[in-house]
Amino acid sequence: MAGSSTTGGESLKLSKVLSEKYKDLLLTKCPRHQLLNVADDVIVAWSKEDGCLLSQLVTPSDSKVQTLALSKPPVWEVEQIQMNKNGNCVALIGRRGVAVVELPHRSGDPPLYDRGRDTITCRVEYVAARFFSCHPKVEVLAAAWHPGSLDNNHIVILASDNYLRIFNLSSNEIPEQAISVGSVKAGVISSSNFTCTSTLGENAVAFDFSLPSEPMKYLSGNPVSNGVIENLIDRDDEKRQSFLALQWPVFILYGNGDIYFTITMLGTNRPHLHKLHGPLSMTPACDDNYGLDSCSLLVLQSSPPVLVIATTTGQLHHCIVVDNDLNEDTGSLLQNNMSNYGSQSGVPAAVKLHVYETVELELSLVPDDEGFTAPLSLHPDPSTPTSHEAGVHGVTVPIIEHLLQYTDLPDDAAFSSSESLCMVDHLVCTRSLTAAGPMPVVGLVANSTHNLYVLLASGRIISIGIPAGFTPLVMDPPHTDYTLALSPLRKIHTENFEDHIRSILHRLSSQPLLASGSNSEVTPGEYLNLLNRITATLRTNYMQPQRAARVDIQRRSDILIEQKQRLQAEIDDLQSRKKLLTEKAHDLAERYEESNDKKIHLVERIERVLSRVMRALPMLSRGEKNMKHELDSMQSHISSLMNELTQIKAKDKWQTNQKEKFQNTEASKNQRVSSVSENQLKALKQALTIEGEKLSILVERVNQVKHDLQL
Repeated sequence: MAGSSTTGGESLKLSKVLSEKYKDLLLTKCPRHQLLNVADDVIVAWSKEDGCLLSQLVTPSDSKVQTLALSKPPVWEVEQIQMNKNGNCVALIGRRGVAVVELPHRSGDPPLYDRGRDTITCRVEYVAARFFSCHPKVEVLAAAWHPGSLDNNHIVILASDNYLRIFNLSSNEIPEQAISVGSVKAGVISSSNFTCTSTLGENAVAFDFSLPSEPMKYLSGNPVSNGVIENLIDRDDEKRQSFLALQWPVFILYGNGDIYFTITMLGTNRPHLHKLHGPLSMTPACDDNYGLDSCSLLVLQSSPPVLVIATTTGQLHHCIVVDNDLNEDTGSLLQNNMSNYGSQSGVPAAVKLHVYETVELELSLVPDDEGFTAPLSLHPDPSTPTSHEAGVHGVTVPIIEHLLQYTDLPDDAAFSSSESLCMVDHLVCTRSLTAAGPMPVVGLVANSTHNLYVLLASGRIISIGIPAGFTPLVMDPPHTDYTLALSPLRKIHTENFEDHIRSILHRLSSQPLLASGSNSEVTPGEYLNLLNRITATLRTNYMQPQRAARVDIQRRSDILIEQKQRLQAEIDDLQSRKKLLTEKAHDLAERYEESNDKKIHLVERIERVLSRVMRALPMLSRGEKNMKHELDSMQSHISSLMNELTQIKAKDKWQTNQKEKFQNTEASKNQRVSSVSENQLKALKQALTIEGEKLSILVERVNQVKHDLQL
């Protein structure tokens, strides 16, 4: 199969174990079978024969298969298994009830349940077991884990009595909330006439959650997609209460194609009564309301939300939730009704559905099987795969880029849905031969590595790699100067070449993997017809587009080679010019250095000439005048200092003579009594000290003057 590849699902050990268990087991025909699930790196499947769960690590493929036995296995048939976000609980869903299996902790290397024991007994709790046993005519139509539960312990059940009930596992018998989603006159509907009443639109058949809005915030326009919040929630009280106060819109699908929605909350401030808004109008209008046999609903987690409605005839309606054109009185009435949360239904909604595109799937490859119908089961991510009794389809809706382009248009511009068609790929077909019989798909799940695991009724698990066309492209933000400077290739090829090749390789139909249950003899003619059909499909939708793409790629390659040669010649020319410019630059640098040296020499000569000219001027400059003034003042000070110096020398001479006389008479003074008292000696010493200090000061001043005058 082109576009997809099997990656090793056949080699999973779990596939071999299930094939042995499903070999002699006939599953009841049910479009809701979903007996396979994946949490992180663990794949879990339901074994009806043993009434237990089987688990295995995805990698390696031959890892150990563990048996998760149930403490109280359900007596009713399990049609679906769903794991919560934490991966610690599995919900077993059947027509007659819902059971929750508590999974053990994982540990060891590799991380297996309960350290890798072969068989583990798990605790089982039944949700509303007493209610379903007391009301045998009430059946479970759909069930899902509530995305707004902090502990991932809230489960929502849609029953055939037209009630949507929200249960907390801590008290699993009494629902926290019970929301009426249908007419009271419809009453309780039994399994025998459920299909008829669903077709007439008297019963809800499916539901799904949308992204939450801000708590208690009602804006005019769209109450479903206003204020999308995606925050990490801590366990402190403030953030916990803030998260619990989020409003979670729930879209409900009826059998006649009508869509209603209501708003749920899990906090303590949740309303006691809920209002059911709808039916939502669908544009453009259609006579049959886009089919009267709707069977499944999927809400893509985007803003605005995108609803996928599936019918039993193989049609998928992709609807965008947009604002409804209500007048002011209706809008104010709607806000009052939403704030009061009444219990009536049929309230005009502030949103409507715009049918972006309708896709019709090819359910069967049998030539004479044109009237074949089968309820579809929708699965989100990684590319919204759709499974049914006869196989698996992959659908990709390239709507985001189209919406971004539409937002740049004027407000009165019409929204066209024919510009970007969705991509449909038939991944698996289990209804290819009439004699071989179908092989229903009883489980489909996708993991984070973009691999699809398909469980067939024979127990075989097929692993399919998601084609590259289903992986969304991450576009880089446009550069601000992108339109100002385009490369030559962009000028020649204005269209993105990758998009051009993708449009050439776009297929209207695809060749799926074939799987069927074969116990009867198939005639050679049927094999030949199937071979001719496959050959025609491969030739028309695979080989011819690939040949056309190869021709375009070869033409583009030739153009690029020619441009490369021309650019190479231009590069060689630029290299030679660069070499010449480099040599000229070196020459100019040398000349610049010489010119700079000459300039410095000339500047020095000019400074010397100016200095001589200034000295030869007859007039004194201001600095010279100041210098002369200072010299005159110093000359006047010199005469006074010389007089003081003469006096000091005379005093010094006199002091010297007095000292000599004193020394000569010192001996005689020792023999006679001194006539000078001690006070007089003390006074003389002080006077001499003062005179000595003055003398030293005068000597310093004289030395300073001599130094200044350079004497």
